[in-house]
Amino acid sequence: MPKTDAAPVRAQRGTIALFVAAAVLAVVGVALLLGLGGGERPAGSGSAPRTTAPSSAAVGNGNDDTPPAEASPNAEPSGSHDVPGPDPASVPAPVDEVARAFTTAWASHDARPGRDSSFDDASRRAAAYAAGDLAEDLRTHTSGSAGTQQWLSWKDRQVQVTVTVLRVSLPDGAPAPSEDSSFARVIYKLKESPAKGPVTESEEQVALKLRRGADGSWRVMGLPNV
Repeated sequence: MPKTDAAPVRAQRGTIALFVAAAVLAVVGVALLLGLGGGERPAGSGSAPRTTAPSSAAVGNGNDDTPPAEASPNAEPSGSHDVPGPDPASVPAPVDEVARAFTTAWASHDARPGRDSSFDDASRRAAAYAAGDLAEDLRTHTSGSAGTQQWLSWKDRQVQVTVTVLRVSLPDGAPAPSEDSSFARVIYKLKESPAKGPVTESEEQVALKLRRGADGSWRVMGLPNV
């Protein structure tokens, strides 16, 4: 038989032994890793997540302990600046009263049987609220042909003419009322109601000049636009 060299055989066996040792170390390392991973798992990891309750600072107890704010003694009442001032077009109350009474008497007529006898009856009634030359004219002068024709038309239809005063104010451009003199503009509704047929209405106006007499009463002294 040929002679075999022992050195290569021993080298081959040493290499195999190294591979076996490496495999054993790998298995041991894997086992150690698995063991350590199971031990480091935190306890109670499978429990439900904990809910954090709201703090007492974030949620109130339902009772408001804050005292109510006190109103300042210097605070102005609400709406104190909404009070309207006097109407610059207004007239004194006594002037307003006389202007209404005069206009109602002066422009009202009643042509029904047994009532007024002529167009001028209205002027006679208005004279009670006038003074001076105007009062004299209202008592004595007649209305002329125009007034007579109007009266005959009303009498034929038995018309009652009524007045509703809508407003009394200072005419545009007139001086402000003084203690004894004032102008007034009277806006009124004139309503003609016949015994038969439709009722007619119109809006009219008249300007008056008034003066306060020695007895303190106001009277109409003139009709500037008539």
